[in-house]
Amino acid sequence: MCLCFLVIRNGQMIMGHVKHKLSKYELQDTPTNKLIQYVREIITKLDTTIKKKSTVGVFGKTGAGKSSLINAILGETDLLPSGTLCACTSVIIQVGANLTDFNYTAEIEFISKKEWEDELKMLLNVLSEDGEEKDNAIFSTANEKITAMYGEEGVFMTIDDLMKDDNFSEIPEFLRSQTKKLTCEKASELSDQIGCYVQHDDSNPGGCYWPVVKSVTINVPYCKEFLEHILLVDLPGTGDYNKSRDQMWKSKLRECSTVWIVSEINRAGSDKEAWELISNSVGDMAQGGECSSICFICTKTDDINPQNYMRSSKLKDEDFQITPVDSQYASKKKTACILHRNAKAKEKVKKNVLLQDQIKTNFDCDDDFFSVFTVSSEEFTKEDPILKKEETEIPKLKDLLRTYNNSHTNEMASQYIAGALGILSLIQGFKEINAEMVEKKSSLYQDLEINLQNALGHLHECCRQICSSLEELLSKGAKESEEKCVETANQVIAPKKDGRGFHRTLTALCKNDGFYRSKKGTTDLNSRLASHMLQYINEAFSEFFPVQGKATEKSLQAKMVKFTIVNEEVMVKYENSPVLRHMMKFLKIEEMKLKKMLKQKIVEQKKTFYASLPESIKSTLLQGYRSAAAITGIGSMKKKQTELLEYIESSKSYMFQKAKREMIEMMDRTMHSTVEEIKTGLKASMEYSLLNTNTLSFMDVSKETEELKKLSTQICD
Repeated sequence: MCLCFLVIRNGQMIMGHVKHKLSKYELQDTPTNKLIQYVREIITKLDTTIKKKSTVGVFGKTGAGKSSLINAILGETDLLPSGTLCACTSVIIQVGANLTDFNYTAEIEFISKKEWEDELKMLLNVLSEDGEEKDNAIFSTANEKITAMYGEEGVFMTIDDLMKDDNFSEIPEFLRSQTKKLTCEKASELSDQIGCYVQHDDSNPGGCYWPVVKSVTINVPYCKEFLEHILLVDLPGTGDYNKSRDQMWKSKLRECSTVWIVSEINRAGSDKEAWELISNSVGDMAQGGECSSICFICTKTDDINPQNYMRSSKLKDEDFQITPVDSQYASKKKTACILHRNAKAKEKVKKNVLLQDQIKTNFDCDDDFFSVFTVSSEEFTKEDPILKKEETEIPKLKDLLRTYNNSHTNEMASQYIAGALGILSLIQGFKEINAEMVEKKSSLYQDLEINLQNALGHLHECCRQICSSLEELLSKGAKESEEKCVETANQVIAPKKDGRGFHRTLTALCKNDGFYRSKKGTTDLNSRLASHMLQYINEAFSEFFPVQGKATEKSLQAKMVKFTIVNEEVMVKYENSPVLRHMMKFLKIEEMKLKKMLKQKIVEQKKTFYASLPESIKSTLLQGYRSAAAITGIGSMKKKQTELLEYIESSKSYMFQKAKREMIEMMDRTMHSTVEEIKTGLKASMEYSLLNTNTLSFMDVSKETEELKKLSTQICD
């Protein structure tokens, strides 16, 4: 068990004691007051520098067993509602640990009233259309949403009647744009209460509120050891015409450091939908995200007919070393078949991943990146299972989450203790001051200032080279995009395989500004138009801005790792001065903290860089989308297609050049700001530690330093 959280807590107690000792002197009217305030502030910042939670995205179609899987991992049979009796919706569900008490809580985030009004207008239009404009799937979704919220009479009401506040009396938080909070003592109670916010129930028309829900975040007690720093996010594989949920879906996908693909074992080897979902999302996971591993989880392994399986696999009792005379023959036979199929499924899925060109091109598909699990939630939770707990592989997934969580805690503990030791070194460095020491400090400051300028110059040059290389590739991509944009757009807005019913999909695409997620999948015209430019930069972009922990030599992160102002030459020059050794240690640690914080920031920024191409194209085509969406009547689908194609044709000469320019300008501006942030942070630390003539002679922190050093040895590997 990782005890790093105890290391952090004990470290905080030690630094709290140091802070308290400093406060005794802060109230006195002395020249050291400003220095004391600075030291107290950086101690406080140690507590606020908290790494964001790691996100595990869980993909899978309805019925794949996602809810049962998450429930089994949490040790709760009745928490997440399953899609067995009621249809699951496209509401995003997030699950984390409740660290404050032993209750089960949920926070429900709603879309805005204006968003719902706009969507209602569209839904009513869908229900009123006929002929070529009618799409049965979208018609069904529109009817489902209105009936869920208002009952069967809702489809006959006007928009004004539907938007009356009285209709939302059960969810006043929606009207006030607030989050609704639920608290229960039992998991089953919370499950009952959140059902109407995440599921469609035909037996309860007018009592389901999921159409206006953006996301539900559930916090569960008793799972701190594997979910304290982890967020499990159930990402619906399909959408339902809601722009707000679609945007959140993309945003959450980009946050995933790990993705779990959930599929029933009997279709795991041939589940095209699962692989298509991942392949279509690769850009948002790799260059546009931070995914560093994928797990393929085959569920329902206990759902097997041993007789049929053995016959189809040409297996006999002797192969499993079982015999009918054994009193436990039936259970041993089923267990053997389950484990045999599990092994075969793992082999097949691992072979399949090597056939996925998009995944192979954008990720290193080694054992660290891709793994396969075969699980049985049913067997894990049964009172009389035939499988051992470890054979259900639920414990393996819990261990995996525990590893993620421990790694997160370990990093935080290392960061905290290193930062705390750096602050104590600073205090030790202010134990005494005289004219000679002031001169030596000034000399060190001047040497570090020269080093800072040189190191910043190297970083600026690295940033310039990154922008220059990507600009050259983007120029080639922009030229190809201009040549092929009409052909590319035609594949999206006039596909040959879609006949009757595509009109409504096209309208939805236009009304959602070129991006539409439905029960049939995702259509993204903006990304398709940007695809040629993205293909040109993908390889270089991955090298310049890799996922954390996999920095290449060309990457900005690697250059930042090498960045230092307290180099070996400086350390040797001033090694005979205990005071200056303390100051250099403080500055080295401040440098490390700053670089670590900015490396995390770069991972976030690169998502924005990558997304800027389709976003820029969307902004250029916005008027075209709106004009096409407004076209109605007989023959309107053809007119919509013509309007869009003509708008793309007339915009192509500047649209892709504009997207290129905006991306490069954003990168240049952001990376320059990052370098300046390093400069500002280090200059401030240098000035406080080396140009300050005050002392903290009253502070003896040698005991605290030894205590922190002991704690550092307890940090988990």
